[in-house]
Amino acid sequence: MRNPTDWNKYWDNPDAFILKYFFHRHQFKALADLLKNINFKDPIEILEFGSGSGAEAKWLCQRFKVKKITCIDSNDNMLNQSRKILANVQCEVDLLNLDFFNYESDKQYDIVYSGGVIEHFEPEKRYELLKKHCSATRPDGFCLLYFPTPTKSYWFFRKIYEILGIWIFTDEVPLEADVVIEEMKSLNFNAIKSNIFWKHFLTEAGIIFKRNPH
Repeated sequence: MRNPTDWNKYWDNPDAFILKYFFHRHQFKALADLLKNINFKDPIEILEFGSGSGAEAKWLCQRFKVKKITCIDSNDNMLNQSRKILANVQCEVDLLNLDFFNYESDKQYDIVYSGGVIEHFEPEKRYELLKKHCSATRPDGFCLLYFPTPTKSYWFFRKIYEILGIWIFTDEVPLEADVVIEEMKSLNFNAIKSNIFWKHFLTEAGIIFKRNPH
């Protein structure tokens, strides 16, 4: 049984220098690479599982012409940060205070996104959460996932953080990209592109999937 991460300890001010230039700069570059050839004729709707600070949601709203973005999180601190950073985006914003597994809706979205979420759950619960991602994605829509992956670099720096007592992600288990690809394939999604960022630090893998039309 994993010890759940205390998300009240998580601080992510997108305007802070170290986060803006050391984390988000690399993260947004990787996102731009995955979405390089993805375009839509009409304004789109986006669903994000795990709002975090709202930084990724804001970036997506700047990358695409967005009609509405919906972000789900069960942590008030995360939702409050998201509310602030999304205050001036040029689209409708809906922030839902909700456990991921209690999310039930027939609505489908053009893009469903989560970053730093699925690795916090045991395999059975992770697959259940991926099902939530997939059922929320419209046919021919896209699901975009980022998660830590177990490189030597990841384990080296994580160990240092643990020794220093500053590692807060107590339930995080890094995932092999092939595992996630196979799970998504079983849910009728095809991987169309993948990449990594922080290759020499706490390595993150990203994959964009397209839902089969039938």
